[in-house]
Amino acid sequence: MQPPETVLQELVAVRLHIDECGADDGPLKVVPGSHQAGRLGAQAALNARDNLGEAICTVGKGGVLILRPLLLHASSKANGSSRRRVLHFVFGPGMLPYGLRWQHAV
Repeated sequence: MQPPETVLQELVAVRLHIDECGADDGPLKVVPGSHQAGRLGAQAALNARDNLGEAICTVGKGGVLILRPLLLHASSKANGSSRRRVLHFVFGPGMLPYGLRWQHAV
């Protein structure tokens, strides 16, 4: 099940990096500004990447990366031997539409 786009637009993901995530550690790749296009199909996502480009998000140990889940993103494959531990938190609206509810909420 996928949440309605209106809910996705309100979500914010916070990634707290326990370890440094350098270029060889499989950093997150994002397509800047793609979250503004809403939910995209596979071909539209490829077109967005080709038109908007791709940014590699390296993060230092203890650093935080904040993003909207609608932002096109993917983890790179790690080439090194270091760890890539990340705590991933998602913040969203307390009340959901259409009778939906969070299974676990704080």
